[in-house]
Formats: sequence, structure tokens, C-alpha cells
Amino acid sequence: MLVESNLAKPASRSEIATGIRDALPFVFSLLLTFTLIGMLGRRHGLDLPAMVVFSGTVMASPLQLTLLETPAHLLNAFGVLVSALSINLRFLVFTLSLKSSLQGPVKAFVPALAVMANAAFTLMSIRKDQQPISRPYANTVCFLLYAAALLGTVVGYCFASVADNAVMDHVSVVIAIFISASLGKMARDRHSFHAQWIAGLATAASLLWLGEVSLLLVLAITVLTSYVYD
Repeated sequence: MLVESNLAKPASRSEIATGIRDALPFVFSLLLTFTLIGMLGRRHGLDLPAMVVFSGTVMASPLQLTLLETPAHLLNAFGVLVSALSINLRFLVFTLSLKSSLQGPVKAFVPALAVMANAAFTLMSIRKDQQPISRPYANTVCFLLYAAALLGTVVGYCFASVADNAVMDHVSVVIAIFISASLGKMARDRHSFHAQWIAGLATAASLLWLGEVSLLLVLAITVLTSYVYD
């Protein structure tokens, strides 16, 4: 029993290290996305605890952005609740599709599956095609990405509280461009990092030389440079 325990520890550490390595590109994207959500929440007059709960329970940036941009007179608690419950049904589908690939009883994975974001499901879907999904790997991927979403929300909210409107407008555009630069590519692919950095540098150059963000210029540079690189 002692020998088995000693063998299990290096295996567990290896799974944790693999989970961190696989999740890092997604962590970068989630931090940017949820920073924008935190900023918008502050703009719409929500307090920080409410925004953290909002991100922690919904964990769906498109829906969150839509709800935050919805006029207050069209939004009510029932609508938000129905939207949240509907979008979170995806977790049931995710769990059912991964069930046969989990290494151990499903109940051991419940904490991780309860905070499983789309990115975590993508990583575990890739993983199951290679080998069974271990609990250390699932915990690492799910909780790391969940923490990134919450941290991004807090950072965005705090930044919005100290930044003036002009800076906020530019930052919102920069974050949107970074997110757009990842579309069409797997965030797990290192090439998405290159696209994000190209978009970010092009945005900085546009601000420096033109005094404003030229979306057409930034997107043209991003597409052209990514194409040449690939």
C-alpha cells in the first residue's frame, strides 16, 4: 500500500503539471474576457460582490455581456434567472459526454464539474481522446480556469473604478480586439498567442501614431501577419 501511495504522488503531480500547461492559454483569454465583464459591470452600477457572483454562477461571457448591455427596463430577475439556468444546462451535457472517460466515480469529480467552463470542457474532451481523465487533471483545469474568470472580473471592476471614461473606451476596444484575435483558432494552440500579441501591438501603434484605435488597421495587420506566419 505504501509503495502504491508513493507511486501515485509523482503521477498526481504530473497530471497537475499537465493540467496547468494545457490551461494556461485559456487562462490568458479568460482574464481578458472577464476583465471586460468586470469593467462593464462597474459602468452599469453593479457592486463588486454582485459581479463576482454573476461571473461565478453564470460563467458564460457572451450571455453576461448581453445581459449587461440590456436596457434596465427590459431586464428583470426572472429573465436573468431563466437565462442563467438555461445556459448552465450545458454542464449536464458536458458531464454526460465525459462520464465514460472519467478515471473513477463521477461523484469524485463533482466539485470540478460544478465549475467547469467551456474551455475546461474543451481541454478535457481533447484529453479523453488520448487517455482517461484523472481527478487531479480535472481539478487543475476546472479550478484554474474558474479562478481566472473570477480574478478577471475583480481586476476589471477595480480598474474601472479608478480609470476615466476616455481610458475605459480605449481599454474596452483593446480587450475586444484581443478576444477577436483568438476567434477561429483553438486557444490551446500557441499560434493564438501570436495573434493576440500582434493585435495588441497593432492597437498600441494605432493609439501612438493616430491618437485613436483604428479597427480596420489593427485587424488588417493581425490577419496579414498571422497569415504570413502560418
